[in-house]
Amino acid sequence: MPNCPIVSCRMTDRDVVERVAQLFGTAVMAIDKGRYRTEFAATFKGERAVTFMADIRPLMGMRRQQSIDAAFGSYRPRVRKLNFEIAEEIRRRASMGESVASLAVKYGVARQTIYPILKDQIYRAPPSRPWRTSDLELPRVDTPPWMSPAELHWLAGWLEGEGSFVAPPPSKPRCPRISAQARDKDVVRTAARLMQVKPGLEKARRPHWSSIWRVLLQGRRATALRLALAPLLGERRRAQIQCAITAAVEATERRAATSIENP
Repeated sequence: MPNCPIVSCRMTDRDVVERVAQLFGTAVMAIDKGRYRTEFAATFKGERAVTFMADIRPLMGMRRQQSIDAAFGSYRPRVRKLNFEIAEEIRRRASMGESVASLAVKYGVARQTIYPILKDQIYRAPPSRPWRTSDLELPRVDTPPWMSPAELHWLAGWLEGEGSFVAPPPSKPRCPRISAQARDKDVVRTAARLMQVKPGLEKARRPHWSSIWRVLLQGRRATALRLALAPLLGERRRAQIQCAITAAVEATERRAATSIENP
């Protein structure tokens, strides 16, 4: 649709999309994918979508920022004579003694528009930004000492979409892993810094493909970070974490049993 920017989150994890929809202030839509898993979406558009894009732009990578800038460039907001800020100014001037007729002339509207403003019937609150004032309860987490709570939340959001919480390999049964990959070098470098690892590059296999950047954290630090991230993740990711923890515990128990049997 022309002049109608859209923000959309689509995933197969319904619980994650429901949390996003609450922050968006919208509903969840189920999309039938036939023989594939059902996809869920939370979407909103127009002026509120533009406001949301402006709020989250500093948190995004270069590619997403370019997409947001392109949406801004194609958007022509509807020109309005009044908004909440102007209505507040009208109410302030009226409280100081200015007449309805003079206010109507000053702001270029009819007197019938001024009356409901003074009665708080219209323009009585700032534009809704539920992602800023949502009553969604955030879980309490133990943030690792090397990052801030905001960075931990950012990392959780990125790993929710791009990461995997992998069970230990048979060769290293007590070595759980956190891995992720994306083609956005700047984003992966930020994630690598927070995970305290070096990003790796997998070059494109075909000329028209993009290179893939990867991060991998394993061992004790991976276990500690998993525990910090778990409360912020969706059901599927938490199940991955629990599966990896269970595998590590079982491997430790087997090793202990073997040591007892073969001292």
